[in-house]
Amino acid sequence: MKTRKTYLKYIVVSVTVCLCLALVSFIFAKQFKADGNEDGTIYQFAIAKKGIMIDNATCYAYIPGDVGTIRTVIVHLHGCTREGDAWQMMFDEQWKELAKKWHAVLLAPKFITGAGNAKTCINWYNPDNGTNEAFLEMLDKLAIKANHPEIKTVPWALWGHSGGSIWVTSMTGKHPERVAVTVAQACGVDIADVPAALKVPILHHNGIQDLCYNNATLFANGRKKGALWAHAVNPVVESAMDGHQVHDMRFLAIPWIDACLAMRLPAKAGNANLRDMDVTNAWLGDTAKRTVAPAASFKGDKLAACWFPDKELAEKWVEYMATGNVTDKTPPPAPHDLVANFWGTNLMLKWHASPDLESGIKTFIIYRDGVELTTLTYRTKTTFSKLTGYQRWNDGDQPAPIPAPELTFTDNKVDDKVTHTYQVSTVNWSYLASEKSKPVTLENGKIK
Repeated sequence: MKTRKTYLKYIVVSVTVCLCLALVSFIFAKQFKADGNEDGTIYQFAIAKKGIMIDNATCYAYIPGDVGTIRTVIVHLHGCTREGDAWQMMFDEQWKELAKKWHAVLLAPKFITGAGNAKTCINWYNPDNGTNEAFLEMLDKLAIKANHPEIKTVPWALWGHSGGSIWVTSMTGKHPERVAVTVAQACGVDIADVPAALKVPILHHNGIQDLCYNNATLFANGRKKGALWAHAVNPVVESAMDGHQVHDMRFLAIPWIDACLAMRLPAKAGNANLRDMDVTNAWLGDTAKRTVAPAASFKGDKLAACWFPDKELAEKWVEYMATGNVTDKTPPPAPHDLVANFWGTNLMLKWHASPDLESGIKTFIIYRDGVELTTLTYRTKTTFSKLTGYQRWNDGDQPAPIPAPELTFTDNKVDDKVTHTYQVSTVNWSYLASEKSKPVTLENGKIK
């Protein structure tokens, strides 16, 4: 009898231990998730709230495949009540392409506003209220989980919208030695009294009817002291909230970040010591006349003018100020790894494509025997634009659709007795087509 009781006791203890382990595993799974493929890995985990934060923060981070040593962390931060935008950035092909180019982490923190009330947003947009500590812990935890210890120390590129703009300007003033470049969309704080922050290139941005139009003042305060800052205004008005929303600012913001990272990141990957911006080829822009010139020959008050690292960005600013758009003058990369499957009268094409860094992907052109067969149609609509394409973006800069559509096309009227050659080209949002992909050929019912 004693043996039986001991046996039953052993079973109860074993089951209890197993249940406890299962519970721990479940909790861990809820706290940490990593989804990966050849394109890269997406990490998701929680950070306990700090200070007066209303709720825990969530880290969403994309790390490209075969990234090697991480060089920088690109932060894309939502606005007040827009925490639902964070996870969506993990599926933005254009921002991911920027991360790939710079061997970077694309990190979208999620900070909870609370009951959808923008007035409680201060609980997180002021870093001193807990989110500075939470963000640094986020980096430390990601460094361990991704096995990239350099994430703890590499420089940051900061992009923020609305409350997120207040946060990124605050963090730039708080950690100027860590920030390579900043983009502040609608709102911010005055950091003109932080000498080291004046060396951080900042693009301030507003819409023409913005409810938070203090970026012009913040920009002016910094420029009076020689800050390497610019200010852009989107002139497009399509709805009552247009002034405060993001629209197509990525056409200016991504080139700004790209150019500044090229100048500021340390030559050795993983190094934390930022380089100063090279000002020898700087240009200045008159905010009233919207004219630009080399800094050395600029006519007017140089400390009231926008600062640009080079002529190319200055000219993009001129176009953006007039149209709310920037025309990409270079075609996107050609699609690659085109393959085909054939059955009956159907031939299915599959391929890979890298987005145009400056203007993303609008669509694809399918060629049969060197002649355009069709241009693919995508019907996903966004909240601010009537334009549709492979991947567009919404008013918080979050992409649509999510995930991006599969890269496939089926020609369903194929005669297996006829030889056909297929190719694909990518079209960006400036309507420029890439070179054609390498071909695949159907001959006598077989793919070659």
